[in-house]
Amino acid sequence: MMKKFFIPLIIFLILFEGISIIFTKFELFVFNEEPKYSFEEEFLHDWIEKDEDGISWHKKNYKTRHISRCFDVEYETNNVGARDYNDYFINDSNNSIMLIGDSFAEGPGVEIDKIFSKLIEKKIGKQVLNFGNSGTEPKTQLTRYVKFGGKFNFDELVYFFLPQNDYSTPKNNQKKITNSEISKNNKNFLTNINLGKIKYKIVNYLARYTYSYNFIRSAVYILDINLNYGYENLSYFYKDKKNIDYTFKYLENLITYKNVNSYIVIIPTIYDINRFQKKNVNYKNLYWYKKIVEVSKRNNSTLIDLMDFINFKKKPFYFHSCDGHWSEFGNNFAAEVFLAHYRKN
Repeated sequence: MMKKFFIPLIIFLILFEGISIIFTKFELFVFNEEPKYSFEEEFLHDWIEKDEDGISWHKKNYKTRHISRCFDVEYETNNVGARDYNDYFINDSNNSIMLIGDSFAEGPGVEIDKIFSKLIEKKIGKQVLNFGNSGTEPKTQLTRYVKFGGKFNFDELVYFFLPQNDYSTPKNNQKKITNSEISKNNKNFLTNINLGKIKYKIVNYLARYTYSYNFIRSAVYILDINLNYGYENLSYFYKDKKNIDYTFKYLENLITYKNVNSYIVIIPTIYDINRFQKKNVNYKNLYWYKKIVEVSKRNNSTLIDLMDFINFKKKPFYFHSCDGHWSEFGNNFAAEVFLAHYRKN
């Protein structure tokens, strides 16, 4: 009985993998990545440290390597800890741009000359001071900007706003949770974490050891199957007014800290793009979007919503296949959109 089941299954899997190898070699799939045939090493973010004030920032003059199943990139920091090879102590106030943001400004998984800051630097001919740092939001970015970035000379500011995780919660708005609620939340959290880890391990194994993953990923893309759930009230569709007001207070303080020409760039994730495309939800009627428009108008800041320029036929190519950050394609897209607005000013 078991043989009747397993033998046909094994034959099917071998044929499936064989066909996938042929299709990949001739680039007949939408995605045609070669397997790595190795375990993925966890990136420990060893280039990040906290100073005496508890502010997270990169180590100065440091190099590390980030190896994933879809990229292998070296990270390098300069004399002030920014992801750059230029000396920031040598900069012209009339020929420099300050970039503030989280990991999207930092540029995970992309060689330094192909991240947003360097693409802009080459096209415009002005030095870009890249103060992007992963895991930060407007409140911590403002603190770090005042302490570090505010010391440098520049006449323009570009601020990356990521609705996915840039909203902060005021401490006095955090309600107390009972012991029973904590116990329940812990169970739900552990269940979600375990399922997430299991799902990631399966996908990671298929991607690193099989060509069949190209077949599966291409099929999901062609059939437009949305595998992302529970995103209805997050990111571009966020609705908590208290948290929005609290967050945008710091955002506005940041772009007005120095009297310079400023740009606010709103970054959608693949989840935002999928939900917007499928549901056609007009997020621009939501409170957060109206609020950020008010902030930009009040301070004569140019607002750039990258969702307005997404090519939905190419949506997976904006991001790494193994990571939610911009790929080389995504960085180039963001740079081109920004430059189009920059040239108008």
